[in-house]
Amino acid sequence: MKNPARNNEHARASRRWFSNMLWRAFPSTSERELSHKAARALDVSPRQVVNWLREEHDASLRYVTAVLAIAGAEVVFKHIEGKK
Repeated sequence: MKNPARNNEHARASRRWFSNMLWRAFPSTSERELSHKAARALDVSPRQVVNWLREEHDASLRYVTAVLAIAGAEVVFKHIEGKK
C-alpha cells in the first residue's frame, strides 16, 4: 500500500513551492541577494535560505507562515504602487 506521507514527488513539489514563495516575498536579482534579505527577516543564516531556494531542505511551518505573510504583503504593496 502506498503511503502519501512518503511520496517523494509531494516533497519535491512542496520544496519547489516554498522556493518560489521566497522569490515572491523577497524580490531580488540574485540568489545571494535574496538569501541575505530573507535571512535577516527570518532570523536564519543565508546558507539556510540557499538550501530552501535550491530545494535541498524542508522549511518548518514557522518559516512557511512567515514567508506567506511577507509574500502576501508584497503582492498588496505592488498592487497599490501600480495604481499611482
